[in-house]
Amino acid sequence: MNDEIGRELTVLEYTILGMLSVEPQSGYSIIGLLEKGDRRLSNSAGAIYPALKRLEKYDIIAGEVEASNELRPRKLYALTPRGEKYLDAWLREPLPNEDLLENNEIMLRKFLFAERRLSRAEVLEWLEAYEKAIETYDTTRRLWYETQMNFSSLHQQLVLEATRMELDTVRAWIKAARARLKAEPIDSEAPVMEP
Repeated sequence: MNDEIGRELTVLEYTILGMLSVEPQSGYSIIGLLEKGDRRLSNSAGAIYPALKRLEKYDIIAGEVEASNELRPRKLYALTPRGEKYLDAWLREPLPNEDLLENNEIMLRKFLFAERRLSRAEVLEWLEAYEKAIETYDTTRRLWYETQMNFSSLHQQLVLEATRMELDTVRAWIKAARARLKAEPIDSEAPVMEP
């Protein structure tokens, strides 16, 4: 969904949108949440505040200075309808094959934000598509893996085995997540947004 602003949003920007979909946040609170979570994303003010300004410039988020008695009033950011469209489109799109294993954190982040944005059926479809993509990726890599094992040093073999184990873990998690989502009753209190 990059046609409207001339570029694709970054993972950091999408993550900010996901955080704002839960509740309005200040730049400071976003930095704090990122410090507690994913280490792959920059949680520095030098990355967060420019991202917030870019998102606000394109009307993807809206900022409002909170009236308070503090010396430095804070600006709270919230998603705009346009921001909701961007976030929902990102949540629905599958990860590219090259990102399936290398960026498992992105998949988990999408899954987490999808709880409040997508229907249960959409999340289950997304997980099924993700599982199929993993299977396709695994089939392709399996041949390469078996060939590499014959020509690799012990350390290289152990790294290849670690990669296989990680892929198996992701596959097992997807199966478990799908099973639990199918078994759990839908919480009528949860703020699920239908498309």
